[in-house]
Amino acid sequence: MEHMLYQDPANTAGGEPYTSDRPAEKKANEPGRRNRALILRMAAKTFARRGFAATTLSEVAELSGVPKANVNYYFQSKENLYQQVLDSVSQRYIDAFAHLNPANDPLLALDRLIRAKLGIIRAQPWAARVFVTEMMHGARHLPACHTQRLHDEVQKGVACLQQWIDNRQIAAINAQHLLISLWATTQAYANGGSHLSADTRKGATREAELAGAVDSITRLVLHGVLPG
Repeated sequence: MEHMLYQDPANTAGGEPYTSDRPAEKKANEPGRRNRALILRMAAKTFARRGFAATTLSEVAELSGVPKANVNYYFQSKENLYQQVLDSVSQRYIDAFAHLNPANDPLLALDRLIRAKLGIIRAQPWAARVFVTEMMHGARHLPACHTQRLHDEVQKGVACLQQWIDNRQIAAINAQHLLISLWATTQAYANGGSHLSADTRKGATREAELAGAVDSITRLVLHGVLPG
């Protein structure tokens, strides 16, 4: 996210909408959709733990319990599989930043942003970690359309925070630093808080942990931005 705050994204040629050059997805029946979703989850976990370079399709296939041929059928290449892991979560990040709207109540909007970010991490912890790592390395594998939209949402978020500051609706602190703090605080749960993952705990326990995380971060952040 810091990358989005301090650098301009690469623009698509001529300002035209981005068109992916990745192979078209195979249409799948219901068992095929389940297999594809399983492969994506296992790929996200492997990419998060081992990184793009060290991950192999054979390893993803083994963890998924399917033949490597199935992975090749649905995703064609490691590069395409990695990009689809990114695709699976990037829109949710874009939607989360949309809560920062000057028309919204600041405290309610910040609360919803925190809940949305933690909701992503709870639902897709490994994909979230892959996404953040990719952003830290310049978003080289993220489709240009997503990079541009994320950049736009981040810049709108900073402008929104600044407007609330100027209107004395929140404390007079640096808007960019506030947004980075919001990102970093919630993202810590993706980098080291995989205990929120749906893979590791029973439903009631997971929900209690998520609720506790939301409450702690919301109280910490919101009390810090209340105008004096």
